[in-house]
Amino acid sequence: MPEAAIDKDRRWYAGELAGEQCLCENYKSSGYSFCYRCYRELPGEMQKALYRKVGAGYEEAFEAAVKYLEENVW
Repeated sequence: MPEAAIDKDRRWYAGELAGEQCLCENYKSSGYSFCYRCYRELPGEMQKALYRKVGAGYEEAFEAAVKYLEENVW
């Protein structure tokens, strides 16, 4: 993947972390991936994986969590 595309992806994930709206449209605190309700619905290992750094596995953890929430919660 070209470096520009990687930087764009990383900026998107960083923006999601900085934002204050969860993908379920509830409020979330800046610096968190999801609102409290969505986060608590995730299995423990998925919760832990969301503490990885952007560029060091966070992206994959976030996508796996979104898929889990789409299939089981939303």
